[in-house]
Amino acid sequence: MSDRRATLTTALKKRLLDTREQVETLRVACSQFGDDFDETAFVSTWNSSDRQLKLSALAVQAAYENSINGAIRVAQELAELAGWTPANTEPSSVEALKALRENGIIPNAKIHQQLKDAYEHRSLLQHDYANTLPRDIYEQARATLDAVPALLQEAHLYIVQSLK
Repeated sequence: MSDRRATLTTALKKRLLDTREQVETLRVACSQFGDDFDETAFVSTWNSSDRQLKLSALAVQAAYENSINGAIRVAQELAELAGWTPANTEPSSVEALKALRENGIIPNAKIHQQLKDAYEHRSLLQHDYANTLPRDIYEQARATLDAVPALLQEAHLYIVQSLK
């Protein structure tokens, strides 16, 4: 196994564990707004002038960003490691997600779109924070909770079966 391949394999395994932890943190942060992650409660808290109260909404934002960032890195590393994108070149998020969709790691078009949208919205949130609506954060956090676990499960199965 080449040095690059060994490094990618190690990084990917570690990132899978870390991203699972981030998704669980997101799940806990969302549960602060009711068992079903109530949108009205989240938006109200986000818009609150009480900074202490607002921390729970910011925890959702942070965990969403960490979860989707981890998922995209998993996609990029796996795409390169599996040979679905050029070797020794980090694929873009779009290239990596497409490669994983084409090779069955992302099981369906809905999850593919959720991952793509969540990552694109994360960029908008980070670069245009003042114009970000709390409803957008709510929707992307919910999409992340739906899509990232499916990606992580399929990536883990691929690693166990193909990268022994």
